[in-house]
Amino acid sequence: MATNEASSREINERIEEAYQGEPPANRIDIVCECARMTCDAAIDITLDEYEHARKDARHFVILPEHFVGDIERIVFENDRFAVVAKREGVAADVARDENPGG
Repeated sequence: MATNEASSREINERIEEAYQGEPPANRIDIVCECARMTCDAAIDITLDEYEHARKDARHFVILPEHFVGDIERIVFENDRFAVVAKREGVAADVARDENPGG
């Protein structure tokens, strides 16, 4: 599961890079960074929101209904997305190790 989330995050980092230099309030579509292997949902988020969510390597942006309480906790939620933090353990370790942002 954690590897799937890290792969989605890597795709989103590339999307964010493509919009570098754009106003932070601009909205982009990113892929859901949830644990579901078959998820292909898009999330509407501003560049600023995504950057803020990604400040912690354990944080992932997901659709609220994709929340998995056993491995994550909700840090922030609005009507478009939720930011979740991986609970300490394997999921958090993989999130940190696979973080494309360093």
